Amino acid sequence: MARLSIGGIGVTLTGGASVVLAMRLPGMAVFQRTEADGMVVRLDEQVALPPCRWLYSYDLEVSGAKCRFGVGEDGCHYQVMGDSVVLRHDSREPDVVVCTAVADASLLRYVLWTAYGMAALHRGAVPVHTSAVVCDGKAVLCLGESGTGKSTHTRLWRENIAGAFLLNDDSPIVRAEADGIYAYGSPWSGKTPCFRQERYPVAALLRIVQRPENTIKRLGVVEAFAALQPSCPPVLAHDEGCMDMTVDFISKVVSRVPVFRLGCLPDADAARLSHDTIFPAQP
Repeated sequence: MARLSIGGIGVTLTGGASVVLAMRLPGMAVFQRTEADGMVVRLDEQVALPPCRWLYSYDLEVSGAKCRFGVGEDGCHYQVMGDSVVLRHDSREPDVVVCTAVADASLLRYVLWTAYGMAALHRGAVPVHTSAVVCDGKAVLCLGESGTGKSTHTRLWRENIAGAFLLNDDSPIVRAEADGIYAYGSPWSGKTPCFRQERYPVAALLRIVQRPENTIKRLGVVEAFAALQPSCPPVLAHDEGCMDMTVDFISKVVSRVPVFRLGCLPDADAARLSHDTIFPAQP
């Protein structure tokens, strides 16, 4: 058994050898804790798969495995990865996810990310596909499809904005809390090993778009919603209950945090433009 804190939520892992492997994954030990409250991820030997109504299918990038997400006859959500890995989440027991034991390290990392996303949603916490940089004690989240320049832009902040540093380069946890919207470091940081057990209020979101010149525009609520939604886990958009909670999460974020569209070149001026817009100089 192992206990962690991710996104301000306690996570208990159970399941023998798979737990040992999980705690050897890069960055995972940073999030260890001693308390046992919160969610439970059980890595069992077998998870029964009833007949399902499949809602979404995709290929897993890390291994090419065929994946499916759907609802079983028992009302539980199921996610199947390849021929052998099954995750089950029962909305009547929202803090528990049961998974097939996993022996492959890269697949186990993805399984844990998926399990966390399933169980954390009802707590207003979502692993958002973004590169997050911290400046002046606040987080700025750079959104965009893969290859649009999220990581490049946060690197340019670190190179050109005094005191800026990376919180997470792929999947920080964003959480709607009573006093604001917060970004947390996580064990899932893509190809950049950046694992921080830290929490910062979110100052702004930037939707990155490649352009031949640097421009920035604050988005209205509808455009802001559309800018954030694609960066939330895609499987959540294919189930009505999950989508309702995701919509509630996005609505809270865009109503409390400014969202900008940054058309930019990969240069220092783009970093200065976005920084000075979000953190204007005091008179």
